[in-house]
This record gives sequence, C-alpha cells and structure tokens, in this order.
Amino acid sequence: MTRRSGGLFAGRGIALPGILVTVATFVACFALGIGAGWVTGQVPGWYRAWSADSEATASASPSESSAPDVTLPALEPITRGLDDADAAAGVVTTDIAEAGAGTFSTASDAAGASASPDAADGPTRSVRVDVEDGVSIDPEALVSFVMTTLNDNRGWGSAGRLQFVLTDGAADVTVVVASPATVAARCPDAHAGTDAAEAGDAARDASPSPDASAAVPCVAQGIVPVSIYDWTAGLDRYGDKRGASRAYLLNHGVGHVLGEPTATCSSGRAEVMVDQTDMPKACSVNAWPFPDAKKSA
Repeated sequence: MTRRSGGLFAGRGIALPGILVTVATFVACFALGIGAGWVTGQVPGWYRAWSADSEATASASPSESSAPDVTLPALEPITRGLDDADAAAGVVTTDIAEAGAGTFSTASDAAGASASPDAADGPTRSVRVDVEDGVSIDPEALVSFVMTTLNDNRGWGSAGRLQFVLTDGAADVTVVVASPATVAARCPDAHAGTDAAEAGDAARDASPSPDASAAVPCVAQGIVPVSIYDWTAGLDRYGDKRGASRAYLLNHGVGHVLGEPTATCSSGRAEVMVDQTDMPKACSVNAWPFPDAKKSA
C-alpha cells in the first residue's frame, strides 16, 4: 500500500513544488514590474545626458556626469555691456562660470520643436539644441539664432541643397552649448574624427559600456560643441563682429558633422572650414559656407 502525502495540499491534487513555482513566478513578475516603472521614471533624466551616437539615435546614460576634471587657462573677464546682437543670440550675462553642472536640458523644448521633422520638403537634417544645466542663456533666442543661421541662404542649405529642421528628439545634429570646462573635457579635440573614415572607425570600435560615448569623437556623434564663453565673448579674429563669430562657430561645427574636412588658408578670404582661431594674418574671416549667396531676408 502506498502512503499518500499528508501535506497541506494533500487530497486536492495540488503538488507543493508546483505552488512554489507559481509563487516564485508571481514574485519575479512583480519585481520586473517595479523595475520597469523605475526605468521609465529615469528616462527623462537619462535623455538629457550628453550622449548621441553616430546614427543619430538618443542613447541613455545611466548616471549623471561627474564634474569635468580639466585645467583651463584663466578666462579673460568680459567687461563690455550687452547689446541687441547678444539678445538675439540668447546671451543674458557676461559673467561666465568655468564649469557647469555636467547635465543637459533640451532648449528645443522651449521653442516648441516638433518631434517629427518629416513634414519638411526636400532633403533635411534634424537639429536639437542642448544647454548644460547651470549655463545662463535665453533658450528660445538661442534656438532661433541657431536655426536662422543654419537655414540662411549662405549656409550649408544654400540653393535648396538642404533644410535644417528643429526637433526635441533624436537628431542628426546636436548643438550643445556648455561651459568651457565641460567642452574641454567632453570634446578635447574639436577636430578629432572629422575625417569620415576615422569617425566611422571610432564609432565601430567604441565599446557598448555606459561611458562609450567618451571614446567616440564628438563629431562622430553628431555633436557641435560650443563654449558659452566663446559664444558670449566672440572669437578674437572677429573683433566686435560677434554675430558673425557665432555663425562661424555653428557653420564650422555643422560642416564637420556633415562630413566636410578641415580646410587651410594662406591668404585672402578663408573658407568656413578653416580653423579661423589659428590661421595666418593674411587670411580674413568668413562665417559662411557660401558667402556670396544672397543673405536671407
């Protein structure tokens, strides 16, 4: 005669191991649900992190960036007053902090950017504008200046070649306005990866770790880094033509993202892809890819 189990579930045809599996499955599903909710809650913060890959997809950083550890030359104080050109570019103060928070917010939100740039006619490149937290700037004016500059007839889209469309999501081009220390730490060589093959190799070789973006040159990630100090003070070679200096910073950086190599100048008007912070005195500055085209109204 076989002895029957005398356990709690005896006589109901329910085996104890099956119940344990059921309970374990329920607990696991509950834990996964909580985990998914936590991850969902973190997405907005992760999205703001300085991170964008070469295929223009928004990648998440699972932790906030630490303060950049770089040594910079002393910043020359900006003692002039603000003018209308500053207001048009979003400049609100000449008091520039060397380092910001190391986290970023999307200024495109303030301008009411569309999440889908597909409505534009012809070839397009989507543009997002990010600003480091702690950097004082008028985001709406900044975004307006960026988009007006990029879509100027003298710009890369001259003669209908291309149209830049603002987005607050994943972008082909991400203009990042940040503190001098953050730019120096995240993009130590603004021209690294400007060769298309070099940029492609860097992107392929980058490890998939959370810090992989640091191994990929900014240009290969579609990032145009702009120091808030340079944006406010203007580049020395441009003198008091700060509007033109800002246009150069944008057009030169975007040119690299579009695949344009660095050019050289020995004399005369420099091409926009010349490093105009370090060129012979015989060269004159030029902020535009097609400077002879008619200026946009």
